[in-house]
Amino acid sequence: MGKAKYQQIIDDILLQIQNGSLEAGMKLPTQRELATMYQVNRSTVIQALDILQSYGTIESKPRKGLFIADNKWNTYIKDNIQWQTYMSHSTSKNNQYFIQRINELEFRSDLYRLSTGELSPSLIPNQQFKEILAQSNDIPLTSNYEYPLGSLSLRSAIVEHVKQWGIDCTVDQICITSGALQGLKLIADGLLVPQSHIIIESPSYIHSIRTWHNIHAELKSLPISTIKRNINHIFNHSQRFRHSLFYTIPTCHNPTQHSYSIEERKKIVHQCQLHGIPIVEDDVYGELYFNRPRPRPLKSLDHNDNILYLGSLSKSVSPGLRIGWIIGKSTVVSHLADLKMQNDYGASSISQYIATQWLTNPQYHQWHIQKLKHELLIKRDQFLQSLTSYFSNLGTWHIPEGSFYIWFELYHPIDMKALFDLAISHHILINPGEIYSEQANRAIRFSYSYIDVSDIDNALKQLSQLIIQLQ
Repeated sequence: MGKAKYQQIIDDILLQIQNGSLEAGMKLPTQRELATMYQVNRSTVIQALDILQSYGTIESKPRKGLFIADNKWNTYIKDNIQWQTYMSHSTSKNNQYFIQRINELEFRSDLYRLSTGELSPSLIPNQQFKEILAQSNDIPLTSNYEYPLGSLSLRSAIVEHVKQWGIDCTVDQICITSGALQGLKLIADGLLVPQSHIIIESPSYIHSIRTWHNIHAELKSLPISTIKRNINHIFNHSQRFRHSLFYTIPTCHNPTQHSYSIEERKKIVHQCQLHGIPIVEDDVYGELYFNRPRPRPLKSLDHNDNILYLGSLSKSVSPGLRIGWIIGKSTVVSHLADLKMQNDYGASSISQYIATQWLTNPQYHQWHIQKLKHELLIKRDQFLQSLTSYFSNLGTWHIPEGSFYIWFELYHPIDMKALFDLAISHHILINPGEIYSEQANRAIRFSYSYIDVSDIDNALKQLSQLIIQLQ
């Protein structure tokens, strides 16, 4: 006869302590999370936790939760270095609960990924990558380190690539990065100080990562509606903007999909120039604007080297290629390139070679982008149709003009954590709005880029039923 469920939970937690997976000072998941994890009732979890507390194995901290206790018994069963004491003093903090869980769950093949912000495997041009590598037999291919700014041939290709959007730059104004996210990290490390004020749109993708949290710079959120309403006076004259910068995704904003008009773009550039505030323009989604012509990047309106422009192939070609770039004033870019060399000695030379061939061959790049937008439009329209069928009475959304996302806002608040956990138990993964703004506690960022088009309707139908169940 098998052991009782509560005893199995006790044994599992003790085993994790013994093998080092759980260490003194680590926080245990909540009772609800443990119940979901072990697929038992909360009463069973409570019984197991009570017994572990009686052992002295775990301890309760008021208003904080349950933690692995730091006592002699635990030391006896696990005579290892207490790594938790090192990690707890690190300046780099862990992601919030939702982000940690999403990062873990996105590798499960049994989930409908309704919010994943990357291309599905079927949309990544792996066959074309194979062709590029096959053709390298006739072209010198090196796997050595590249120049600090990155491959000269790739930077030359990017100079030509961005001309189509009105960006005029030279190769010494470009630094190749391992994706746009590394560009943000380099800017944080190389240009910001603890006294910096980072002005961001709200909600914002930047809240979902820790890039700028580690330097303790103050994040000042401005709702997009406030920016638009006060477009001629975005920044309060009474505020000090020393060491400040403005981070913006002006085209196909993540997560809202908002895009500024050309007049708003001109005024944003003017306002930042007037107040001496550099702009970090994140334009990784601009090429996926569905209607031509796409809105002009802010960088195309920049005549004073006031803008650091971030581009990438991660969203339009392949996230695994890990190729992005920073375009800016040559002295600033050179400084950031030096920091990059200190971190990783440059982006993959083979990835840079593939990216160069990709950007310089219209048969690859232009053909792929047109095909990709066509496929994304099919998915978007199916997503909108299903939202109309099942979510019209639950909340509101806008039709996206490009990229991957739909920002959905519920009419009535619900326990979003409960929905997140309940959805997982029904094999559905979502990104709650709180990831992007603490105030967005009744929002969900949907994405149609990863999920198969044939799964969209069923997944949204199930999710709508779960929302109704929690209301």
